[in-house]
Amino acid sequence: MDLRANLQLRVNPQLELACDYVRATSTSIFLTGKAGSGKTTFLHQIKAEGVKRLAVVAPTGVAAINAGGMTIHSFFQLPFGLHVPDGRRKNDDHHLSRKKLNLIRSLELLVIDEISMVRADLLDAIDQVLRRCRGDSRPFGGVQLLMIGDLHQLPPVVKPEDWDTLRRYYKTPYFFGSLALSKTNYVSIELKHIYRQTDAEFIGLLNKVRDNRLDEETLRTLNSRHIPNFRPPLGEAFITLTATNAVALDINTRNLKQLPGKSKFFSAQIQGQFPESSYPTEEKLEFKLGAQVMFIKNDLQPEKRYFNGKIGRIVKIDEEAIYVRCDNDAIDRRSLPASRSLPAGSDQMHDNHETDIEVTPAEWKNVKYSLNETTKEIEEQVLGTFTQYPLKLAWAITIHKSQGLTFERAIIDAQAAFAHGQVYVALSRCKSFEGIVLHSRIDFSSVKTDPVVKEFCAEAERNAPTDEQIQQAKRQYQQQLVRDLFSFQDIQRNFSQLRHVYQEHQHSLTIEASNQVAALARQAHETLAAIADKFQPQLEDYLQSEGLPTANQTLQERIAKAAIYFTDKFAGLLHEVNSIPTACDNQAVRSSAVAQLDKLRLNLFVKQATFAACKQGFSTTGLQRSQVDAELDWSQRGVAKSANELKVPKGLPNAELYGQLLQYRLQMAEQLGIVPREVLTNESLRQLVMQLPTTRGNIRLIHGIGSKRLQRYGTDIGKIVRKYCEEKQVPSDQMYAQTSPTQTKGGLLVPRKVPDTKLCSFQMLQAGKTIEQIASERKLALSTIQSHLAHFIALRQLDISQFLAQEKLAEIEQYHQANPDAKLSEAKAHFGNKFDYGELNLAFSHLRQVQDLDSSS
Repeated sequence: MDLRANLQLRVNPQLELACDYVRATSTSIFLTGKAGSGKTTFLHQIKAEGVKRLAVVAPTGVAAINAGGMTIHSFFQLPFGLHVPDGRRKNDDHHLSRKKLNLIRSLELLVIDEISMVRADLLDAIDQVLRRCRGDSRPFGGVQLLMIGDLHQLPPVVKPEDWDTLRRYYKTPYFFGSLALSKTNYVSIELKHIYRQTDAEFIGLLNKVRDNRLDEETLRTLNSRHIPNFRPPLGEAFITLTATNAVALDINTRNLKQLPGKSKFFSAQIQGQFPESSYPTEEKLEFKLGAQVMFIKNDLQPEKRYFNGKIGRIVKIDEEAIYVRCDNDAIDRRSLPASRSLPAGSDQMHDNHETDIEVTPAEWKNVKYSLNETTKEIEEQVLGTFTQYPLKLAWAITIHKSQGLTFERAIIDAQAAFAHGQVYVALSRCKSFEGIVLHSRIDFSSVKTDPVVKEFCAEAERNAPTDEQIQQAKRQYQQQLVRDLFSFQDIQRNFSQLRHVYQEHQHSLTIEASNQVAALARQAHETLAAIADKFQPQLEDYLQSEGLPTANQTLQERIAKAAIYFTDKFAGLLHEVNSIPTACDNQAVRSSAVAQLDKLRLNLFVKQATFAACKQGFSTTGLQRSQVDAELDWSQRGVAKSANELKVPKGLPNAELYGQLLQYRLQMAEQLGIVPREVLTNESLRQLVMQLPTTRGNIRLIHGIGSKRLQRYGTDIGKIVRKYCEEKQVPSDQMYAQTSPTQTKGGLLVPRKVPDTKLCSFQMLQAGKTIEQIASERKLALSTIQSHLAHFIALRQLDISQFLAQEKLAEIEQYHQANPDAKLSEAKAHFGNKFDYGELNLAFSHLRQVQDLDSSS
């Protein structure tokens, strides 16, 4: 149901304004209004339309059941008692379940009903949970609040000893004293139209009581309804509103006992979880014929025969139902003789009245919210049910429990000391002034309005939002969504943190993996942030144009084009990120690397989804939904414990062999019940694939392989390396490929193995040395080192991008395509001093490798 389709909203500008703020902005709202102004109706309409992913909470169990939601403490798993800002409690570190975390992270709108009874510190506790669970430092974790209630009605309960503690942090215990709320630009909207009462004079009287503006004439008018020793006329159902439970119970018990006949008892059927504090009526009801009762639930049938608060008398009880005759439906006086006696054994008073309401047991649900992992919608999950007749004895009720109810006639007992707002709550329950009877006179001291509340409401009235403000709020909301779309700060931060982990622990995670992360970080900056930075000035020009961003056709076209570009880039980056290895000798370091990778992948995945949703332009709901749905999809995937543990670092020679040795290491670790590094360290793996030893003697020279490891794993390693070298036709034992004579102790000349000079340069590069540093340490010419590395480029074990910029390579490639048989000397003569021999050698080695690949395919 569209809220705007409701007639009530179309004739009520304040409800229309509230609807606009809920649907089209992220601004938090305090929706207030006099009793009977439609606040509860608006709440139910918001729920029915499902404009945003929402949850409804309330401060008490009964209020939560009536609102169709959960209690604040239950939903947020908060302990009872005070919530001192920045204070520590035993339960501060409680952990929410994954499902509850997903639910809170998906929230777009949090509805808090009966906000007048919510203390400031409780609202701040909600803020803390939302910020922590959502990882968002904004007030309430960026969730929009819809706070519904009337501050002139029931206040929060604050014990004097509690306020002694809280006053050090808060100026007032009311919700608007919340520290978190003060950091938001929330708006206050007051509903003006009254639906409960139609008499303008009575409405004016109620307003004066509500605002503490009583004068002598108004008080005299009010006390004209004081009728000493009043007894309700026969057939007219009055309910007494009193300040305490004890008085209400006494009145109901006395009146029930005065009725003739036997009591009938009705027990509730309770299934699942339904806390006693949330029972909507007594678990065991006691009724008699003639008992005055009140409906405590709206009729869900199309006839709408009764509503919450409607009063009548029981005229018949049978095995299937209780029959109630109400108010002006006129209890037939002939059915009750003057003595109010009934025929012995009679279970009915007069059962042929057409307006008698047949009442059967009704069901109340105790719900909790859960997330449908398929539809991504927040759904109500029923924890338990309470089934009972929707009735309770109604000669009397407390003012507190009457909140939200409507009565035709009421006797108001004002003798007890009323809390702030209680006189107004009591008077405003009645539909008409004539329906009120005062048990005792009301004086000026009985009508209490907290001056803090009065000042707050006056200020809210003066600053009521205008049409211009709502348009500005919509505009700012859309502007922020677009700015967030083109902001890559989180992703850049993720890359920076990941790069730091790999650089700091490059010997544990391998130098190649560290280089891989660094290269990917540069790629992300060039393809994302740098492009977005160039677009930023144009984007701001678009956003500052007149009207809403969604209505700016030029902006929509630019966003659609950008969405196609960025969606593709994010897909590529995700693929590359998924290839980053996490195998590490240090478990703590590996955990840190995995955690940083997970954060990065999540942000890339969500950004990809949000841009994909904008390929035809953007809308506020579409953009929001795509982001939330992507986050939920990601969380449901879970993260494999060995994620990326078998990935091979890019740039490492003999990558296939490295993968085989990784698999062997993991297999042996599982077989022996040890951690992988106890089989082979990362550094050992790295040296094995670079030096390719196949004999036990050469394997023993690998760093980290001592006699025990050699004895246990040497034979297997030799077989794996030998098989690889034979299949790939790669020479084994590369570190010892050259020989020269030497003299042993016995004076005999035997071959001495000499390190491969190309491999030495390669290893120094992989260790993080620059070409200049390698040349200096080895005392060789720079061009010689470049020729060594050119050898490994030709073997596809190094990437040319490490040595030459793309522009330089493209220029040399153009020359090479035109002169495929040209020698280095000819190329040098062509380019002059633009390139040296070493750079040309590197480029030619790369181009020959590419040419070989093309011809082989």
